[in-house]
Amino acid sequence: MINSSIEVDIDRSEPGLMWFINQIGSSEHIYRQAQVKKIHNHLLRQHKVLERESNQYNFKGKVFKPAAILLQGMKTVVAFHTAFLVGNPVSITGTPNAVGLMNRYYRKGLYAKVDWKILNDIITYGNAFEYVYLDENGVIKSKVFRNTDAYPIYDDNYEYRYFVEYWKNKADGNRHYVIYYPDHVDTYVNYKLIDSKPNLTGLPIHYVAMDKSLYDQFGDSMLLDLIPIQDKVEGLLSKLDDAVTTLSLNPIGVLSGAKIGEQDMIDSNIAGAVLNLEEGGEFNYANAEMDYNCIKYELDQLYQQFNLVAAIPSSMLGQSNIANVSENTTSIIYQLTENKGKQNMNSLLEGFYQRWQLMRKLMKINGDVMTDDDFESLDVSFNTNKPVDTKNNMENMQIQAELGAISKRTIMEQSPYTTDTAQELERLQAENGVSDVFADDEE
Repeated sequence: MINSSIEVDIDRSEPGLMWFINQIGSSEHIYRQAQVKKIHNHLLRQHKVLERESNQYNFKGKVFKPAAILLQGMKTVVAFHTAFLVGNPVSITGTPNAVGLMNRYYRKGLYAKVDWKILNDIITYGNAFEYVYLDENGVIKSKVFRNTDAYPIYDDNYEYRYFVEYWKNKADGNRHYVIYYPDHVDTYVNYKLIDSKPNLTGLPIHYVAMDKSLYDQFGDSMLLDLIPIQDKVEGLLSKLDDAVTTLSLNPIGVLSGAKIGEQDMIDSNIAGAVLNLEEGGEFNYANAEMDYNCIKYELDQLYQQFNLVAAIPSSMLGQSNIANVSENTTSIIYQLTENKGKQNMNSLLEGFYQRWQLMRKLMKINGDVMTDDDFESLDVSFNTNKPVDTKNNMENMQIQAELGAISKRTIMEQSPYTTDTAQELERLQAENGVSDVFADDEE
């Protein structure tokens, strides 16, 4: 993934492997990886409620296995927030030359997928790591590291100095260390250096969530707040299932009076059988009357807190019903989601600007030059995936255009129907046979 055809000076005075091994064993990385593992295992269906399965007991002469109901709401939360912000590919804005270049490289490098993976990691783990590189075919691509393998190294002043990718192969037990220095990348297998290549783009980009963890250089995941709530819901639902199974659907029969002999036992497979008892004897079922309102109240409160922390409209998870709502009502329902989206947007923007700087450097190697003016004009517009009245938005922009308060180019950039402004501009020029379709705006 690293083009080694270009010679660069490599500083061999940098720290060696053993120094990095000590660094990734420091308290901040142990803490972060513990949180990452907790989230990772939860998404792989290793939930606290599964501990109930080991508490088996006898019920009516048979071994009863307690229920363990697993809820996978976390995946829905992550997918919802990811799709909300980058489900529709972002729109690059700026000068026509800058937008044309960036869109071309974005398409070749499949950056719509890269953006999805980065935001997915930010929401899931609070951190994401992207390495921009030039492949052997001259295509600019990005690698998104697994959080379980990623170790950014900061100094005492919180300056980002190095990056380590470490994993242990479960098949053969080999330990792999890939050390990213500012100017080169070293690869070790079982503590032995096997490869060293120049690094054209420096350290991987570290995307950090707005909410900070115990250590300020790392972001915190909201899933850590949701897991305890979901564990409580799963435990409560599992106990309710056991109660319904044992006490409601399969109650215990209680007989008072003389004991019925074995020869008088009724076959459990017979339906409609009659049981004759001696005078004064009674037979009834012992079952528990569950307080439905109290149980429902507790579950409703737990789901309400889950939706509040997750910043998801309750209607998305079937907790309420909405119909024939207005545009204003929809905006109110999505208010928490939009607030969370703005946080994620800021986390992405900081990384995007770093990515564009690195891409510009690699474009120059390919012979595609972007001037300072073109580069400084670059910006991004997020096409949020929210139910909106598109017709109303377009009419509002049309009114602004008639008043001279907005340009046609801005309308094109803000329109949900235009994903590539530069390409659309070229098509309009070809259709109209002019060199600048926005000449009237300039006048």
